[in-house]
Amino acid sequence: MDTAVVPSPSSVGAAAPSSPLRVLADEIFARTSPYEGVGLRNHCKRLHRFATALMQKRGLSLDVDLAYLLAMVHDLGIVSERDEGVNYLQRSRALFHRETKHLALPDDRADVLDECLVYNHRVLSVPNLSPEAECFRNAVMMEHSHGLLRFGLTKDEIRPVFDEHPRGNFDRVLLDFTWRTIRREPLTLVRGIFF
Repeated sequence: MDTAVVPSPSSVGAAAPSSPLRVLADEIFARTSPYEGVGLRNHCKRLHRFATALMQKRGLSLDVDLAYLLAMVHDLGIVSERDEGVNYLQRSRALFHRETKHLALPDDRADVLDECLVYNHRVLSVPNLSPEAECFRNAVMMEHSHGLLRFGLTKDEIRPVFDEHPRGNFDRVLLDFTWRTIRREPLTLVRGIFF
């Protein structure tokens, strides 16, 4: 699969035609997420839109459908019972590799894909992080700040994404995420997930 320059921020992810990677992403999400409502699904879709808009603005390329798959699975390690790793980000990475092991993904991008999954919740900059993974990290910060942090995007580029993909029950999902992490891996909040 060749990488492709992502489209403009106004069209990224908006009513995109289904591709095999998007179909797979939605199927993995539906099979893995235990949450009713649109909260987590829309969070993932907003992350995709923000990350790809940042990549476009910074002149980077990553296949837009591959970015969608990354965004849709980036938090699923919290709820996955099949995947192993020292924290939920590593389990999300394991889930991604398990689900894509038979696909022809670009080998030269494997480290970038891993970085997008493992470092997206880091609060501080990560030395030598790929620019694409930095876009995912910035997109998570944009998402959790409700668009107050913009990293070069305008309010007019950000607000429609929140309008098209409302938060729904995402606060309830975040509360459950917090309890799952505190029960399963509390020390990783300080070393491994956010820092």
